[in-house]
Amino acid sequence: MWTALLIQFATVWLLRVGLGKGWLRRPVTLLILASVVCDGVSQVLLAFPSVGVWDDYRTGVAQGYNDDAALLMSAAMLAFTVAYLLIGPQRAGNAGACVPLRMLDWRLLALACAPLAVLTYEGRGRNTLLQTGNGAPLATSIASEFFVILVVLAAFSFILRYGSRWFLPVLLVQSVLLAAAGERTPVLTDAIALIVLLCWAGMRPQGRELGAAAGLTMVAILAITGLRAAQGRSVFYVNSGLGTRVAALGGGLTALDGAPASGVPPTAPLVAQAALRLDGDAFAGAILQARHRGYPRLSAAYVPASLLVAVPSAVWPSKLDHVAVPAVAETDDFGLQQVNFLPGLVGLYAGFLSPQWLIAALAALGALCGWGERCLLRRRTPARFVLTAGAVIAALAYQQGLPGMLVDLRTATVIAAAAWALQSVRAAQKNVMNARSSSRPRLG
Repeated sequence: MWTALLIQFATVWLLRVGLGKGWLRRPVTLLILASVVCDGVSQVLLAFPSVGVWDDYRTGVAQGYNDDAALLMSAAMLAFTVAYLLIGPQRAGNAGACVPLRMLDWRLLALACAPLAVLTYEGRGRNTLLQTGNGAPLATSIASEFFVILVVLAAFSFILRYGSRWFLPVLLVQSVLLAAAGERTPVLTDAIALIVLLCWAGMRPQGRELGAAAGLTMVAILAITGLRAAQGRSVFYVNSGLGTRVAALGGGLTALDGAPASGVPPTAPLVAQAALRLDGDAFAGAILQARHRGYPRLSAAYVPASLLVAVPSAVWPSKLDHVAVPAVAETDDFGLQQVNFLPGLVGLYAGFLSPQWLIAALAALGALCGWGERCLLRRRTPARFVLTAGAVIAALAYQQGLPGMLVDLRTATVIAAAAWALQSVRAAQKNVMNARSSSRPRLG
């Protein structure tokens, strides 16, 4: 485990030196830091007996295999980082461009958010008991996919229009809207995405504002945590409305004051819950143990096939009949316990590829990400800002693995295409008006 932590430290150091100033505003940097948190920080927390005793993901798995998994994923992310830096992503994005204040219309984005918010607070959007994705009601699928990114884009465009003094009030509203959906991760990812977008727009928040933003985000996350501990998720599964949910979240903050029935210190369950939600090594560790016991490796053909999940269901309605979910296939074929594992970008394919090929695959992916980031950050346009928001959200979805991250990018691509079309129409209208103005005869 300590070797894995040393490799992760070297990875972050290389990233900082290679990218220089402004390295934290890049989506790939956030992806790598997310891997360090999931594959390194969580392991340190779980090493404490008072925290590790709560980890049910590692039941029946020897600690040595979890350490091997941490080492494997750290080596793979180091190869990813080296390949990414060799592409030279720092060559793009350093020359800032002036961003027109009205390049993204917050009113249109807010209008698009409104029905998705209504569906979400009716229990038919994100964090719902209803099926989402293939075969789900269209409204539910759209709300679950588009709500998070449209909220941050609306917040960003509002601040662009009215100035950076609105950063904290807008972040507060954004956090409340997302917290009312009952999920903690979107609250954090949208807060980071908003800050990254503002930095690229030349409106970087000040240090005190960033501190206050971190505090607001933490309060929202703790409110969700307390509410779930006291009442579960039931309030988010029904048509409860925004007001009821916000009131319940306020009660969730007070629920954190009570000590657990087990008698452990009040902070221990919170730390343990955070460590469990960040544990990115348990899945790969269980697979490595199963492999040691003689389970055969699954076909590598699953790896490219799993990426087909990003094909929209409207284009391929029967895709789930042909595309296997990697984590489900590995859980079944390797005899893992039926729990909600968090496989992560590297661990998701530990059952399909040998360690050598897994590291090579991550190196290739790092080179592809470096090329993509160079293209993305080369210019400042509405469509590229939308794609940047999607890239940040996808990067912070590290635990989902590559297929889930591609779905987030797919959502951003749809909105970016709409932004590009709208920009093209406005540019054409402006050209027509200029042509008419220049063709008018001048008096005198």
